[in-house]
Amino acid sequence: MKTYFRLPVLLLGIVFAQCTGTAEVVPAVDYDQVSQELMQALAPQLVGTWTLRQVHVSFQRGAYYQAQIPIIRDTLFQDLATLTIRPAQTLRKSSPDKRYPEFEGTLLFRSKSYPVYFELRAHPDRVVQQQGPQALFMLETNFPVGSRIMEPEEQFLRNLGLLGDNYSLDLIDGQPTMIWRGLSRGVNRVELRK
Repeated sequence: MKTYFRLPVLLLGIVFAQCTGTAEVVPAVDYDQVSQELMQALAPQLVGTWTLRQVHVSFQRGAYYQAQIPIIRDTLFQDLATLTIRPAQTLRKSSPDKRYPEFEGTLLFRSKSYPVYFELRAHPDRVVQQQGPQALFMLETNFPVGSRIMEPEEQFLRNLGLLGDNYSLDLIDGQPTMIWRGLSRGVNRVELRK
């Protein structure tokens, strides 16, 4: 009975010995380091004044906020607003993290100027696969905390889905063009030009 047991063990030993000799060790990716490098390369390119050249809005049946404007079909807005971006002077975090750069600026729409804020995060596809959008962010107003009356122009931008939405961001290499893709509301795509 012992001889029957030795043969399978011997064969398994030979098979496993061959497998361990051919395996390559893939170095571990430091995702935090890659995120930080992506953001350090991207952040300086965002600073400046951008025109929202084209804002593509998809009609969403039954969407309360679109009905307030009203948006009744897919709509394209040309030269909707101007956005000025600069690094945030007052950081919202107690300790700055180079993986998540913070920006503030102003959004000029219909002669009204609104303070805005966003924080970039490296897009997971770009970190892991080196392709896809470069970053994710949420564009929000940057008013001091407290009660205030929202102006009709700001309400329009919120109902449109431009403010208070999450976006992916892609800068076009060698061109003064940036593309945002809306992730949760009616704004489908925004093309910005410096």
